[in-house]
Amino acid sequence: MKKVITVFAIVIFTPIILWLGIYLFMSWRYQSRYMNGVMINGIYAEGMTPEEVNEHLVEKTEKATFSVVDKFGNVIDIPIDEMDYTYSYLDDLKRILKKQNPLMWGINLINGTVQNETIEPMGICDETQLREYLTGMDLIKNQIDPKKVRVEIVRTQDGYMLIDETKNLLDVDLTVDTIVDAVLAGKPNVNLEEEACYITMEYTAKMRKTLRLWKKIDDLQSTEIVCRFYNGNEHVDASVIASWIVKDENGDFAMDEDGKLLIDEEAIGKTVERWAEKHDSVGGPWTFHPTRGGTVTIEKGTYGYKLDQKKQKEYLIGLINAKKSDTADVIYSQKGWGKGTSDIGNTYIEVDMTNQMLYYYVKGKLKLKTPVVTGCTGRGNGTPERVCYIYFKQRNRVLIGPDYRTPVSYWMAVYNNIGIHDANWRGKFGGEIYKTNGSHGCINTPTSEVSKLYDMAEVGTPVLLFY
Repeated sequence: MKKVITVFAIVIFTPIILWLGIYLFMSWRYQSRYMNGVMINGIYAEGMTPEEVNEHLVEKTEKATFSVVDKFGNVIDIPIDEMDYTYSYLDDLKRILKKQNPLMWGINLINGTVQNETIEPMGICDETQLREYLTGMDLIKNQIDPKKVRVEIVRTQDGYMLIDETKNLLDVDLTVDTIVDAVLAGKPNVNLEEEACYITMEYTAKMRKTLRLWKKIDDLQSTEIVCRFYNGNEHVDASVIASWIVKDENGDFAMDEDGKLLIDEEAIGKTVERWAEKHDSVGGPWTFHPTRGGTVTIEKGTYGYKLDQKKQKEYLIGLINAKKSDTADVIYSQKGWGKGTSDIGNTYIEVDMTNQMLYYYVKGKLKLKTPVVTGCTGRGNGTPERVCYIYFKQRNRVLIGPDYRTPVSYWMAVYNNIGIHDANWRGKFGGEIYKTNGSHGCINTPTSEVSKLYDMAEVGTPVLLFY
C-alpha cells in the first residue's frame, strides 16, 4: 500500500514541482528582462533587457538636432553632433522594468495582457564641451553689461527707431543652464523667452523720459499717407515724416507749449516740390507714335498734369497735425487725361503738319480724319510744335488780327491765339498749301469736318501739333 501511495505521489507531484520550478525560473528571469505582453515604442520587448531594448530604440531614433529660439524668433542651431551626442532611453526602460511584478508573468500570459509604453529619450554628450561652446557663441558672448544698457532714439533710413537694450538682456548663467538641461533632456529646441531667460530691468528716470518722447514720435510716424499721381504713388511713411520733425540747435526734438512735436512746414513744402518735379508733365517733353508711323517727340506744350503745390502742402500739414492716415488723389491745378506712362491717354487730336492731316481718336479708335492747312511757314507764321489742349470753344466768332478780321462758324482755341476753325474761303486743304498760302498759325479745317469735331471734342481734349 505504501508503495502505491509513493508511486501515486511521484506521479502527481513531480509535474507540479517541475512546473513550479519552471515558473520560478521564469520569474527569476523576468527580474532583469521584460515579461510577455510588453510593447515599448512599438518594439515587442519580451525577454529583452533594458540595454537591448535601448539599442533597438536608439537605432530607430532620428539623428539628433538642437536649436535655440530667441525672443525675436531667430533660430540658432547648436552643433551637438560634434559633442559626441547620443540618445539614451535607459532611465525610463529601467523604470518600466522595476515596476513589473515577475511573479505575474503567468497570469498575464493566460489573460493575454498587453502593456504599451511610450517613452522619450534623454541626451548624453560631453557637457563640459557643450558649456564651453555656449559661452563662446555670439548670443551669450555679446550680451551687454546691465550697467551700460541704452534706451535711445536714433534716426535710420526708415525713420526714427527706439533702441531699448533693457528688453534684450539674457541672464547668462540661467541661459546656459537652460540650454544644457534641454539638450540632456533630449529636447529638439528651447525658447529662451518662454523659459524666462531674459532679465527684466527697471527703467531709470532718464529712460522713462526717453520712452515718453518715443511714444510721441512713434504716434506721428505711424501716420501713413498715400498720394496718388496719374503715373504712380508717393508714400508718406516714417522715413518721410522723420525728415519733417523739427530739432533745435542742440539736436533735441523741438516742441510747442503744449508739448507737441513741431513739424517743419518748409520741409513738407520741399517734399511736395520734389514730387512736382518728378510727376508734373506740363512743359514736356512728350514722345508718342503718330498715325503716319514712327516716333515723334514734342519738346514743349501747355497740356498735362500740374500739382497744386500750395494746396497739396496744406493737405499734408492738416493730416500730419491730426495724425491721420489717408489714401487720396493729389490736388492738381491742371489735369491731363491719361494715366500710367502717358499723360495724353487715348483720346486726342493729332495734327500732322508735315502731311497736313488732322486725326481725332476716341479711346484709341479713329473717329475723324481730314486734310487741313496750318500756319504759313513761308511768311514765318508756321504753327508751333506743341502738346496743348482745347481750352475754349465758341460758335460764330470773329477772328481779329493786325491785318484781318475774319468771321468763323466753329472755333476751338488750343494754344494762345491759335485754334482749330473752319475756313470757308478755302477751296482746297492739305498738300503744301501751308508753305506759301497758309494761315496766321491756326489750323484751317473744312467746315463739314470741323463741325463734327466741334460737337465731339470736349474742352480739355489733348491736341498734338507736330511736323
